[in-house]
Amino acid sequence: MKIKSAIFALIATVSMIGFAQAQSDSKTECKDGACPIATAMNELPKMTYKIGEESTCCSKSAAKLAEQHSLPIHYVVGETTFEQKEEAYTSLVTETETFVKDFITPCKCEVSGSTKIAGESCKCSVMAGQKAELVKGAVEKVNMNYLVGEKTCNCPHEADALAKSTKAEKFFIVGEEKTGCEKTARLNLARAKYKAAVQALAANSAEAGKAGSATKAAPAATEKVGG
Repeated sequence: MKIKSAIFALIATVSMIGFAQAQSDSKTECKDGACPIATAMNELPKMTYKIGEESTCCSKSAAKLAEQHSLPIHYVVGETTFEQKEEAYTSLVTETETFVKDFITPCKCEVSGSTKIAGESCKCSVMAGQKAELVKGAVEKVNMNYLVGEKTCNCPHEADALAKSTKAEKFFIVGEEKTGCEKTARLNLARAKYKAAVQALAANSAEAGKAGSATKAAPAATEKVGG
């Protein structure tokens, strides 16, 4: 799946806004009214609802429209329309995982010699390697944990055994997101990995921008002192 060009603009924008703002949560409204992390998250696959000729991204609005027009709700993920919500949700999870995997996994073109990572092609193998390591390091910090009763663990087999022996419900935890649904947990994990990668790239871009500004300012300062 192609990564939209808006991702590139995101990283450049964040470099000007700064690292602190890049670390803000995607739900937080930024000073300019458009949070760069939220902009990036908006590039992920999403589910929309179609009722007759009308479309909406809000499930509550979809339910109201369906009631008003006495029409069924159709669920759209990408270019595919589903009649059943469960099928659409499964597709959403799969497409999101694929999107994120493509974004964070380096892919070298044997013809051009360039490497694609984070939606951008890089002809310099050194720079591509550095970016790949940056993304890999950020993503590896994102993990799935499990809660069974009052005990937490990070092993799915241990969690299953605990749930079986204690008869307690098993919950999946990714960051601050907690759910008892495995599909939702997979979706949360993919989104968290993507967000971590984008934040790491944004922070790196911001630091590079600061270093570049300091380098340009140095000669001017020296000239002033000498004069």
